[in-house]
Amino acid sequence: MAFDNFTVNIVSFPEIVGVDWTLDNPSIVLTLVPDPGYTISAPNFSATAPLPNYVNSVTFSQNGSNIDCVINYIAPSIMPSTDVLISLCVSGFAESTTISISGIVKDCGITNVSIPGAGDLPSNYTSTGDWNTTATVFTQAVTAATGYYFDITPILWLSIGNIGNYTITDVKTYNSEKQLTQIVFTVTYTFPAASVTGDEICLTANSALIYSPLIKIVGYSFNTGQTAIGGETRTFTIQGIEGAAWALSASYTPGNVNIVNTSGTIDATNQAVVNVIFPATSVDRVYTFVLTGDLSSTFDTSNGQSSTISLNQLVDTTLSLGLTSTNPDITVGAVDFKSFIPGNSSFNLPFTYTVSATSTASIVIASPISIWDWTNQNLPSPQYDFVVTNQVITVDNAPTPSTLTAVVDIEIFGTGTPNLLSILNLDNHIQGTLVPLALSFGSTSSIACCSTTISPYFVASGQTFLTATSILDASGNPAADGFYKQ
Repeated sequence: MAFDNFTVNIVSFPEIVGVDWTLDNPSIVLTLVPDPGYTISAPNFSATAPLPNYVNSVTFSQNGSNIDCVINYIAPSIMPSTDVLISLCVSGFAESTTISISGIVKDCGITNVSIPGAGDLPSNYTSTGDWNTTATVFTQAVTAATGYYFDITPILWLSIGNIGNYTITDVKTYNSEKQLTQIVFTVTYTFPAASVTGDEICLTANSALIYSPLIKIVGYSFNTGQTAIGGETRTFTIQGIEGAAWALSASYTPGNVNIVNTSGTIDATNQAVVNVIFPATSVDRVYTFVLTGDLSSTFDTSNGQSSTISLNQLVDTTLSLGLTSTNPDITVGAVDFKSFIPGNSSFNLPFTYTVSATSTASIVIASPISIWDWTNQNLPSPQYDFVVTNQVITVDNAPTPSTLTAVVDIEIFGTGTPNLLSILNLDNHIQGTLVPLALSFGSTSSIACCSTTISPYFVASGQTFLTATSILDASGNPAADGFYKQ
């Protein structure tokens, strides 16, 4: 049977009509049991007078957290023919019980934090409250050390205890870079029916170093190739961390004239852009750029860029092809030339040159002309680097004077300085003036000896019939094999 914050059991027993029940049951015991969160004390209970029929006395005694209510019957008490219901009126009350919780907060892995500080953990927590009420038992702020942030969110977790009694919430704080720098945990506890001790709560919090680069100039981008003699505008882009100071100057020699002299700081785009205007020139110039300011330590090392940059502004140079000869019968024509900006290496097509020579005598190519007979090929930088890829040599002895024309294709890998002339020496390849001889010819020596037919044949200039290396026909080609007689 339930009362205010405690219960009482009901006791019943059978008995025979007309028999004194006190012989077997002189008394009975009712047990008062407090509800969870309450206590009852025997002195706080008493029976209300008058006592009901059949009851001689009532006593209350403490039995642990319960109370025994002993009802003594009047003897004798004869069992009537109907059931007997004895209702006892009692005054008394239950008191709410103060429940306590106590535990410890432990360091279960903490690095690079300012709060909690060294020695702050482990720490004890305690609280009290009524049954089934909730109270905040402690709060714990966790703050990353200066220059650090939590790349992994800290956790506060119950290692020993009934998780059903706890609620753990948190409030996070972030920096301007949206990095977690602080978390405040709040732990609430719902009190059970009995006090609890020995709970353990673990804190794990490990922060990482916030990347904070030095405010430095880290590099630049600039076209340092040969600039046009007619002038042009290029962009000098300085890269770095916002707030880094820089200064850029540039001048050319000869003349020592400044074309850039400016400074500033890197903005939020992490760069600064300077437009560099190169003036036109008719003479070779060398430009020197100097970058100063908050330069990173990698500048002017093998792992970085140079803070001093040079580039050239050179007038056009020429690559020419021509013929040469010491033979008095041969007159070489003008060289063929083309102009280029030095330092260029971007050519998609071959270049074609045409040169020629004339001769008062027939032109005979006695030694084959190779593309490698043209001089000055494959020279190293900063000179011209080219090769002859194809040539067509044409000889025409029909008109007077005879002509030789060379059409030559070249591939250029890099233009340079100074001007370059590639020549083909005709003396190494063209037969000299032919010397006519009156000779008889036969397929055998006897025919040649006795033949009365005399024909004109030729030998090379400076040779005689006795010293000739070859008998030639009128075109300068070797005559037929056989026997000749002068």
